[in-house]
Amino acid sequence: MKKTLFTLTILLLFSCGKKQEYSPEIEAKAGKIVDSIMASNQQKANLDTKESFLDKELTKNSPVQVLKYRFVEKEYSTYKDVALTYKNISDKTISAIRFEWYGENSFGEPADMGVSTGTGGGFTDDALKPGKTDSGQWDILSRDGKKLIGARAYEVVFEDGTKWKLNNN
Repeated sequence: MKKTLFTLTILLLFSCGKKQEYSPEIEAKAGKIVDSIMASNQQKANLDTKESFLDKELTKNSPVQVLKYRFVEKEYSTYKDVALTYKNISDKTISAIRFEWYGENSFGEPADMGVSTGTGGGFTDDALKPGKTDSGQWDILSRDGKKLIGARAYEVVFEDGTKWKLNNN
């Protein structure tokens, strides 16, 4: 019985060793798809770095200007939330905004942002007329956040249905 099981295992291992051959056209297409996915992931990773939050060139075409960003301590807790003050600098009424921010702890390392480390985000769907300013606070429950390095709007939906996105500007 053991001999048969051993023989079947050896046969199975050798039969699994056959390599599937693909045509050069299929391999080229697969390579392009992989390259495209890698480039997209790299672009997103580049937008999540500390340096990108300091780069004002990225947000120069943004319809929303973040005027103030900071950690705020929760009452009766050591956890911190994020507070933003922002302004609609476009000529259209905004119906929704998605924000993202980057923070550090006391050691200059990416801070705990509740669900992730370094970057966090929130949204509002309160209408914002052209030229108006609003503010909001997001419960992120950061345990070690000391300083927000930057905050920005990365997606804006206007009342007319059009959208603006950070990486498409």
